[in-house]
Amino acid sequence: MKAWLVYTLARLGIFAAVLALLLLLTPMTAAWATIVAALVALLISYIALPKLRGRVTESLANRRPAPEHDVDSDFEDDFVDAADTDLPTGQTVSDADRHAARREHREG
Repeated sequence: MKAWLVYTLARLGIFAAVLALLLLLTPMTAAWATIVAALVALLISYIALPKLRGRVTESLANRRPAPEHDVDSDFEDDFVDAADTDLPTGQTVSDADRHAARREHREG
């Protein structure tokens, strides 16, 4: 079964159980019992379901397409990487020839 479906059903089950207990054991109105049950179920599911929540997060991350790399983002990444290294003061930070060669390699 899909992770998001299991997680959703678990949270709904927790909510239904808390709501049933509040309606049976307290003199609250249905509206207040629903609000309190939603808050209590939120707290319980946050504490009790971290593994399921992690699986849902992982499955959503795996469905996301990989970001496309273009020349501009490669240039910016190299610029930042070069700024983080210890370059001699005589060298320039960016290397246009290296980027031109990279473009030719990708296109050719």
